[in-house]
Amino acid sequence: MAGGQGTRFWPLSVEHMPKQFLRIVGERSLLQETVSRLQPLLNIEDIFVVSSQPYVAEVRKQLPELEEQQIIVEPAARNTAPCIGLAAVYLNRIGLDDSMVVLPADHVIRDVREFHGVLKSAEELAGQDWLITFGIQPTFPSTGYGYIKRGEDLGRFHGRRAYRVERFLEKPGRVVAKQLLEVGGHYWNSGMFVWKTDSILNEIGRTMPVLHAGLLEIQEAWEDRERVSKVFSRFEKISIDYGVMERAERVATVPCSLGWSDVGNWNALKEFFPMDPDGISSNCVVEPIDSRDSVVFADDSRLVALIGIKDLVVVDTPNALLVCPKDRTEDVKQIVDRLRKRGLDKHL
Repeated sequence: MAGGQGTRFWPLSVEHMPKQFLRIVGERSLLQETVSRLQPLLNIEDIFVVSSQPYVAEVRKQLPELEEQQIIVEPAARNTAPCIGLAAVYLNRIGLDDSMVVLPADHVIRDVREFHGVLKSAEELAGQDWLITFGIQPTFPSTGYGYIKRGEDLGRFHGRRAYRVERFLEKPGRVVAKQLLEVGGHYWNSGMFVWKTDSILNEIGRTMPVLHAGLLEIQEAWEDRERVSKVFSRFEKISIDYGVMERAERVATVPCSLGWSDVGNWNALKEFFPMDPDGISSNCVVEPIDSRDSVVFADDSRLVALIGIKDLVVVDTPNALLVCPKDRTEDVKQIVDRLRKRGLDKHL
């Protein structure tokens, strides 16, 4: 899935070049890294990218190895439930009705070997008509992730233990997050899934019949792009978690530690940038005086001087400068909304 706008990574992520197409961590874009880590486990012809029309050219530029039919175009932004449903009916339409793995294009996974192992376990589990969500073993009491609670032990699949998901939990406050870690049996909800295409479409039919009916109409009218766009644009904006997974009957999780991050905001980069003895993480040259516990991002030729600051994020781009407390990086998307209302689109 590569159609998001990445507003929490403004001012680097902008409308014409959102987060998934940027080289934020490493020498390749997040999208390129996502495709790369699927190989050699999957053949390139079995990889499909779902994105919106404005980004199709960039997808082709970054992934020239993909054929035109491997790019599925979303007619409108309708969150992950319609996006995943669209991909599933397309795969069915072209005769690929086996297991499918659903991955956001803007995550970081450092343990690729473990990732491959979990994919194999999930594929085996999907063969028994389970909907599988990857449960990430939490390393700290995060308030930025939703959680899943494990239930019944389902046994081992490709050498890994799997569990029925007992329930999904909203993003908790810090006190509750600490309690979840102390109790155990709770995992971060990664937003990565495996299931058979028929299994997810059947569950969409049970939990979201209006969406399901529209998807079937789209499948029949695929070549009529105007009709497809009209039907898709009527869909409710809803995530696959809220729309399907929280109401589905056969949801399982394979707990794992992948060195995973959804790189959800600027503060998350402290895990990936070099850190000095005072806790300043950066990708560029920083000259600090009496400063600590901050994250700095700029062009690698840029020097950033800090005097007497702590717990800040500083992002310097040709487009704009962002300075905010580390604990308010989730609010960056509010700046994007304000700039749009003020007509300052040149900064978006």
